[in-house]
Order: sequence, then structure tokens, then C-alpha cells
Amino acid sequence: MKRWVSKKYQMDTEKIANRYQISEIVAEVLVKRGLFDWDAMDGYLFPDMEKLHDVKQMKDAVRLIEILEQKIKQKKRIQIIGDYDVDGVMASYILYRGIRTMGGKACCRIPHRIQDGYGIREYMVTEAYRAGVDTILTCDNGISAGAAVEKAKELGMTILISDHHEAPKEEGHEKLPDADAVVDPKQSACQYPFKNLCGAGIAYKLVACLLRRNGMEPQEELLACAAIATVCDVVPLLGENRIIVTYGLKCLENCSNEGLRALIQGLQLQNKISSYDLGFRIGPCINAAGRLDEAKKGFELLTETDAGMAQKKAYELIQLNEERKVYTAKAVRKAIASIESEGILHDKVFVLYLEECPESVAGIVAGRIREQYYRPVLILTNGKEGLKGSARSIPEYHIQKELNQCQDLLTEYGGHAMAAGFSLPKRNLEAFRKRLNGNCQLSEEALVETIYFDKEVALGEMTEDIVRQLACMEPYGEGNDQAVFARREVEIVSAVLCGKENQVARVQLKDGMRLYSGVDFQCEEHLGAGICGRYGEKAWEDIKNARGTDYKVDILYKPSMNQKYGGVQFQIVDCR
Repeated sequence: MKRWVSKKYQMDTEKIANRYQISEIVAEVLVKRGLFDWDAMDGYLFPDMEKLHDVKQMKDAVRLIEILEQKIKQKKRIQIIGDYDVDGVMASYILYRGIRTMGGKACCRIPHRIQDGYGIREYMVTEAYRAGVDTILTCDNGISAGAAVEKAKELGMTILISDHHEAPKEEGHEKLPDADAVVDPKQSACQYPFKNLCGAGIAYKLVACLLRRNGMEPQEELLACAAIATVCDVVPLLGENRIIVTYGLKCLENCSNEGLRALIQGLQLQNKISSYDLGFRIGPCINAAGRLDEAKKGFELLTETDAGMAQKKAYELIQLNEERKVYTAKAVRKAIASIESEGILHDKVFVLYLEECPESVAGIVAGRIREQYYRPVLILTNGKEGLKGSARSIPEYHIQKELNQCQDLLTEYGGHAMAAGFSLPKRNLEAFRKRLNGNCQLSEEALVETIYFDKEVALGEMTEDIVRQLACMEPYGEGNDQAVFARREVEIVSAVLCGKENQVARVQLKDGMRLYSGVDFQCEEHLGAGICGRYGEKAWEDIKNARGTDYKVDILYKPSMNQKYGGVQFQIVDCR
């Protein structure tokens, strides 16, 4: 059973409510988002493009822009080297479009997930040199590419780094590549006030400055691309990121990019596009190209100017994403079967070798298993040499630090607290599993997931007006979750299952004397688990077969407006 927690703060909700003409319920939610003064609340409630920081405050940004201007004027060939995920593809397109708008000779290299791996490599530099490239510009990678940068300098090339990852350290000191310019707000010498931009966010700010210095405004489609990447790269949707996504979503409503427009139409996103659509509909289609084919297909969609061809390319990405879903579901089922049958159910760290799992979906599978069992999960598959793995962790377990303790067993590894990638010889697999679990200091309490809710509110108190006011919190995402409320002793009057695998339940809820519409998109994990835990499995079967009555549960819910029928709808997110 998950742990339900609500944070307590001293606050004058009446004063906040009066200032913004909102409900005290909404006022309390805002405070619980860490907004403790008027400036913070004003910035959150009224995001403004004018409040973006000047990119010139970013170390080496002016130098990078000046070098680009010079290379464009000299008609030098500039190659952008990005990454195979959404952030890397979007950042690459933003830089490509900006340089081309200036009349520059830009080309792009999107690495292949399997053949190239992450980041710029020495052979990519050599290939670019032989193709007549004068300048290499990275995005969403490069801060760790010391060898590749050194190769470029040996060949007499100009190399510019734009990245957003942590700089590597050697004996406690940063080890930066010796490039002509290194733009990364996370390097210690950078005084830029906001450190959490994604790669495309940095690319957008560089291009916007480049164009404005030359009397042009950045195209709206570039801000839309930055917004997609910001949501998909799971950076905090606060500060500058909140501004970028808010305005980027508006740009998507009348998008001028043929490829994006075709993808939006192909996904049938007819209503107002939300951050959810970016993270769970549009982004996965771009990512699917890199997972099952070549990431450059996502880039090629963005550069397509013919409407007919854009539709064909968008359809291909949508189909690839459907294939990716099938591969993922199959691998998740096999992972669960392994956990249940191989005697590792009581391990605190799950290390699973899935022989037939595509390397490109291992990270997604690890995330799904982590959600179900709430513990660190490492999924290993067959690589070109030995095994390759993806890890997803929980807040109490710093996966990169734990991998540090297994260096002697690994071929290579990298990542951060919550996610990592690694490889190792197959013969080391069992020793690796034993080492991780032997070193693990997680308590049983730490393996119980905590869900934070904002306030206990009766369903009848959650009016349409309050739900509309809560919309001021959008766009939702990392660091800015949708508001969650609690209600005790709600009666489950009926539940009708639907969806491809009967995973969705349309529910009638009774609170007091009134009935309310509810939905549970993972009904077995939420509503089913709650009913079974309180009344037994037969009660849940009775409810599903329209035989159950008078079953009361406590629920956590998210309120929203029912777009089809009107009124407030209550989405169940946990139950006990």
C-alpha cells in the first residue's frame, strides 16, 4: 500500500485568494508548489516571454554566436551533431533552421542509437572533415566529448559545444572540452540564473539572439520545438521552462511547420494541445524513430515542406510508435514473469536480463517495472559486445553512485541519480546482481511509494469554477504536477471496464447524497487494489460484474472538466 502524505504550511489562503480572485482551495495548492511570496506567484501565474533571461549571461554564448556569424558570412559548411532523443532532434532542427535562415550552409548528423550511441565521437569528426565541414556545432551533447574535440582541433576545425548536462569531473574538478566555445549553464563558471534548460531550450535562446542581432525574429515554430523538447526531456516546468512551454503551446495551435502540423493531424489532436499531448502523444512519435529505426527521420519530418510528403512521414512515425508500444508491452510481460518465477521478488534491486527485448525500449521497460514494484530496476539486453542495460531508480537510491561501486564489473556506464545506461560482459551478470543487492541499504519503508496530495476536499466542494481556476497551473510536468486531492469513504456505485485490455474503469461515485462521474485509467492498480485490500478479491469481481454495492473506499483524485458531457470528472489516481 502506498503512503499518502500532505505537506503542511503556515499560510494566509484568504489573502492569496483575494489578491488573485481565486478559491482558497486553489490558493493552498499554489503555496504547496513552493510559491511563498508575491513575486514567485506572479511569475508562476503570469508567465511572460519578456522575463526570459538574456542568453548573453550564459558563459561563451556571445563567443559562440559571433563565431557562427563569421562562419555564415564566410559560407563555411557547418555540421550540427545532435542526439537521437526528442531533445536532440528538436535542438538540431532549431539550430539548422536558424543558420539556414541566416543564409548559412548547415547540415545535420543525428547519431544512430545502436550504431553510434550517445554523443559526438572521434570518427564523426573525421567523417565531417572529409566531407568538407569547417565547423561542428553540438547540441544536447558535447560537454564530455574531450577526445572528439581534441580530434577536431588536430584537423584544424572549429568546434562549438552547446549542452545542458553536468560537466565531467576528474579528482573533484571539472574537465571541460577544449572547444572554441562551450555553452552549458551547468558548468561551474557559468553565472546564468536558470540552470535547468534542456538542449533545445538553449538552442532556441542562441538562435533567437543570433537572428535578432541580424534584424530578424525567430520563427514561432522554433519555440514550439523547444516546448516539445522541454516537456519530453523531463526538466522542471518552472521558471524559464514554464515560459517556453506556455508560449510554445500557443505556437502549436497554428503551427507553420508542415511536419509538425501533419503529425498533429495524424494523431487527431483536435482540441487545444496540452503538455500531456507533447509528452505522451507527439514526443513518443519523434522518439520512436530513434528507438526502432533512425532518429534522423524525426529531423526529416521537421524539415519537410511538401504537405503530402509530410503526411506520409508523419504516418510512418505514428506507425513506428505503435510498434514500439507492442515491443514494450511484450517485454514488460516477460519482465513480470521473470520476477515472479526466478525468485527475485524479494530483491531490493531488480536486475533482469531480457534476451529478446530491443535495446531501444529497455529504459521504458525499466520505468514500467519500477512503477509497478517501486524499487530500482535494471533491464539488460544483448548488445553488439556483451550486455547493454538501462536503469531507472527511485528517489532514495542514487543509481549512478551505486554503479560506481561496480566499476570493475562494467565495460562503461553513465547517468545520474534516477536513470543510467551501462554495459558489461555477460559473464559478470550474476556477480553484478549480487553486488548491487549486497550493497543496497534501502529499508523496507523506503520501498513504499509516497504519493503527495494537496488537500482533502469533498467531491461536492470541487465545483466547475474551482476546476477552471486550477487550469492556471498548466502546463503540467516535472516539478509542476497536477493538483491531487483526497476524499475518504466514497461509495463505488458501479464500474464499467473499457479500453483495449479493460484497463480503464468508468465509475459512478457517491459522496454524501449525490452521484459523481469518475474514471480510473489503471483500474486494476488503483481501484481494484483498493477494493481487494479492503474487501477481498471477490468484491472487485462483483463490482466488475455489476453485482457489487455499498463498497466504500478512500481515494486520491484529480478533477477535470468532462469535455464530452460537461461537468466535473474525477480521475482516481490511488485507492485504499
